Amino acid sequence: MPSLRPMTEEDLPTVDAWLRQPHVSRWWTPDTTPEAQISLYRRRVTGQEQRTHMLVVIDDEIEVGWCQWYRWADYPADALAMEAADGEAGIDYAIGAPTRIGRGVGTQLIAVLVAELRRQHPGAGVLVDPDATNLASRRVLEKNGFLLVAVRPVATDPTDAPKALYRLPAIASSHS
Repeated sequence: MPSLRPMTEEDLPTVDAWLRQPHVSRWWTPDTTPEAQISLYRRRVTGQEQRTHMLVVIDDEIEVGWCQWYRWADYPADALAMEAADGEAGIDYAIGAPTRIGRGVGTQLIAVLVAELRRQHPGAGVLVDPDATNLASRRVLEKNGFLLVAVRPVATDPTDAPKALYRLPAIASSHS
């Protein structure tokens, strides 16, 4: 099972290299550049922008990708466009190492990422929006119990390309 650790500035050259891999760039930088993404990530990992939590994915003691989570409430325009429910969070993820794609690491990553998110925000629901044509991403979500709720453009997205909106319902907490 992969593990997660906080991303640091020292990880950014590796993430930059992953952003340039064809299997990553097609989904992460079609409307931006690796340089712009790294600039954003640098602000996040140095604490200048604290709404999104950046993590590195470790599998068999090797860095293989990255992921992030955030509360939709911290991004009100996006939350409205996504029709996020109160208390829901969003996630984004990528397996950057080409040798690790298609081996189940992504499916395990989603489980670990949801567990980490719910450790921070117990029982939180999760709403995510991969590109509708990203079948690999959609499969890993479905394998983790996410339900397809819509396929449509998202108003705050830079393009009108349809997104597949998936929701993992919140878990009611039990107080004993």
